[in-house]
Amino acid sequence: MACEIPGSEEPPKCPTLDIAQLKFALSLPEYSYDYCRKHKLLTMILAEDMAPYYKLVTKDLDWEFDVCMYYQMKQHNDSVLEEIDKEIEDSLKDMGLTEMRELYMKKANYLSKIGDKENTIKALSQAYDSTIALKNKLDNIFYCIRIGLFFMDTGLIRRNIQRAESMLEQGADWHSRNCFKIYKALYSLITRDFKTAANLLVNSISTFICTEVLSFDMFIRYTLLSAILTLNRSELKSKLIQNPDMQQALHNVVTLKEYLFSLYNCDYKLFFLRLADVEVLIKQDMLLNPHYQNYIREMKIKAYDQLLSTYISVNISYMSHQFGVSEDYIEDELSKLIAAGRLNYKIDKISGKVVNEHSESKMEVFKAVIKQGDIVLNRIHKLSRVINI
Repeated sequence: MACEIPGSEEPPKCPTLDIAQLKFALSLPEYSYDYCRKHKLLTMILAEDMAPYYKLVTKDLDWEFDVCMYYQMKQHNDSVLEEIDKEIEDSLKDMGLTEMRELYMKKANYLSKIGDKENTIKALSQAYDSTIALKNKLDNIFYCIRIGLFFMDTGLIRRNIQRAESMLEQGADWHSRNCFKIYKALYSLITRDFKTAANLLVNSISTFICTEVLSFDMFIRYTLLSAILTLNRSELKSKLIQNPDMQQALHNVVTLKEYLFSLYNCDYKLFFLRLADVEVLIKQDMLLNPHYQNYIREMKIKAYDQLLSTYISVNISYMSHQFGVSEDYIEDELSKLIAAGRLNYKIDKISGKVVNEHSESKMEVFKAVIKQGDIVLNRIHKLSRVINI
């Protein structure tokens, strides 16, 4: 959880999203009384004397507020910040911009470590004003985005994504450009732009370096979840299934690996089982939770369409067997999706089949072409007889 020291080549890894994810999980009804998770979060808060964050957590999760514990942590926070402020005050007259930037970053690192959002942003702004190098300015902006992600402040994230885009146009190194892809992808996930997120994440599989905001395991999870939704079958094969980096990463992640391969291999029964597992993962994720119902619905549509599009008609009983669910469930699901215009098929209740309207329309076009061809041939024959006469 400790931040990197100012001047280090590595960007600071605080605040860690693990704490924010844990807090979010405890806000869900199914985990609100989970003692193990609660104990883990409190342990992490106490380990770093996160007084401001403790105050926020107890308010958001409706926990009992321990006044003694809070003021004990706050006293330590005030002591550390007082020392840093004294360093800054003593250095204002003597030090140059680089030294001042490092001191402001030292303050920002500590404030972010204890979960003080507003004062972290203020310290980062002061550090930015003392920054000359473009790379350091971008690192500062990326830091603001991490704070936005930690507190799920979409406005803060959006503003700094826009700032970073504008600054990248001035010229930036390879590292900054690659990190920006990850930050923009995460923002795209938050705003339900899965296609943009998938493109950015898939293109970063072999060059992922942005570990200050995301672990490699979480990067792979977000990459697969967004890609399987938005890429077509051939793209899934070329960009994920045949990608050695992705396959190596998925080696020990059985759920996600089976989720990908079951859809590609048309093993719909296994796919539905893994989709249920994925639903649990998404519901627990603070970035994806608002979209979990939409995501699950879209993945069902993709699987249904993948099966139905290969046939002129399919028995509902066959579909229910393929997906491992009841006939009533399949019929009810398809009826709703067809009525909503999400699937271009129709249900023949008499025969108990789902009819592919794409195939029917193609057959109609084919018949029309044959009919028109017959008319043209008849006219040619008539014309040839006239010419012969």
